[in-house]
Amino acid sequence: MKTILIVIAVVMVTLMTPAVALAASGTSSISVTPTSLSIPAGSSGTFSFKVNLVSGSTWGTSVSASAPSGITVSFSSGLSDPPFSGTATVVVAKSVAPGTYTVQISASGDDPSSSPATVTVDVTNATVSSPPPVTPAVHVNYVPFVIGGISMALFVVFLVLFSIFFSAYAFVIRSVSFAVTAAVAVYLIAYDRVLFTSAYDHWIGLVVYLILSVVMFAISLAGSPGIKKTSLYALAAGNVLLGILMISDTIAGLPVSSLAGVTKNVGWNYLFGFGTTSISTVSISLAFTILLVFTGIYAGSSLASARSASR
Repeated sequence: MKTILIVIAVVMVTLMTPAVALAASGTSSISVTPTSLSIPAGSSGTFSFKVNLVSGSTWGTSVSASAPSGITVSFSSGLSDPPFSGTATVVVAKSVAPGTYTVQISASGDDPSSSPATVTVDVTNATVSSPPPVTPAVHVNYVPFVIGGISMALFVVFLVLFSIFFSAYAFVIRSVSFAVTAAVAVYLIAYDRVLFTSAYDHWIGLVVYLILSVVMFAISLAGSPGIKKTSLYALAAGNVLLGILMISDTIAGLPVSSLAGVTKNVGWNYLFGFGTTSISTVSISLAFTILLVFTGIYAGSSLASARSASR
């Protein structure tokens, strides 16, 4: 009986040995897509792989990688029966120097690959994240608006004030106002190059104002009573008109000039910037401020003198 059992065991082993050998004798091939990656140090990239059975019977096969130091490869599905596919993630450490490295992907196990697939990894400099751009704080320059607003208010106040009150001193006030406005007009005509080159029509208007102011003032001193009164009303009207034009140009942004649209609020910045804007200077802004204020005084005192001449 014992001999019979031994014979049966020998026969079974003999019959199973070819099957086992046949199951473990298969081969496979492995391919990758893409075959090259560009990865900054400290970052990662992915590629796809596919394992196909070339010969033999399908059996358990695993996928592995051989990579240089600092580069690691992990597989989404690294063990299966061919054919099978998956993805792999390549992680490059920050310490890896820029350069070109080779990673070999192989299939092993019962159906090993005949040759590995190669993935070329081009390591670039680590990506430096830039901080978000800082939005500069919006700086509003209030100087032109404050000085310009005060000057416009004084023009109106002095126009009304000196046309109603101080009639006894109207001649003196008018004479002083004439001298001041004439001097300021001469200064702007001679030294304001921006006015001459970029707002030539305004420069011509200021020249006309100066000439008419001198002529009308002289007539108001030496003319007959009727002509004298007419010249005084003309002086009042001319100064009021100049003041209104200056205020309009400020608010509208010097529309009849090449300065229009150069900067936001160009009228305010040019006439009353006092050097706090790119197109203004202290001396020119001071001259415009004095001119606007004293045209109100000049107009008011001329009206007061005209009413006195009528009595």
